[in-house]
Amino acid sequence: MSLVDLDVGVARLKGNRESQMDRFNVSNHYFQEKGYSLFIIFDGHGDERFSKHASENLANLIVNDNEFKAGNYERSLISAFEFEDYKLTQTLGKEISGGTTATASLFFRNKNVCYVANVGDSTAVLGSIPGGKFEPKAIPVSRDDKMSDLEEFDRLSGANAIVRKGRLIRPGHSVNMTRALGDFDFKAPKVPSGEDWISPIPHINKIELNPREDEFMILASDGLWNVFDEQTIVNEVTLCLDRGYDVHQIASALAEASVKRGNPISDNVTIILIYFVWE
Repeated sequence: MSLVDLDVGVARLKGNRESQMDRFNVSNHYFQEKGYSLFIIFDGHGDERFSKHASENLANLIVNDNEFKAGNYERSLISAFEFEDYKLTQTLGKEISGGTTATASLFFRNKNVCYVANVGDSTAVLGSIPGGKFEPKAIPVSRDDKMSDLEEFDRLSGANAIVRKGRLIRPGHSVNMTRALGDFDFKAPKVPSGEDWISPIPHINKIELNPREDEFMILASDGLWNVFDEQTIVNEVTLCLDRGYDVHQIASALAEASVKRGNPISDNVTIILIYFVWE
């Protein structure tokens, strides 16, 4: 069996925040034509222009990179993330405070493999039903870039970063993530050590998909994950699929539930639900 199609549902709500800083990019029409699909979630902070610019440019940078065309997908993802970070400096300048997460998933037709690349804490989770089991299993396939990650904490210690209560500190400003696009006041040459405190280089996860176990993937901003844990979401998606709901209905219901549960202070939430079609 191999991956022959993807059924995709997207939902996006502002919550009760003043503005919608989440963005997304869905490039699924390429799956049958060119043999790949690319999905990206962005969660901006400080200034919505960062997530807007990244959502309009990062996907094209990935698929047009020479490494992508040569089949070197990990290199193309890293190169594109770094180049988008550079393009943000050219477009917005280094004086604007703000940045964005970016979590991308790349799938291929008739290939049981995908790549997930991320900076920040917009999480990707695989929904799987292990062989011989009846209970679904939530498998995080991205890496939340926060101070609680010991490798990230060690990297920042080596760069002499200023950390207080899980946040990176600069004069008049602090953030709770260790990797992002933008956030130039936390990057060289502005930081005293001359080394980036917030890195634009993504973590890459190459995933071998199992057609007998893996059923779907969810990409979502932290507006979902701050109110529901991964296993709860995977359980709910599996139940809804069994009841015959389509991916659009499920994504919308999850977004509405996260905003409702997050009140009185509900965050922006964006969800991409990707259902795997095996044959």
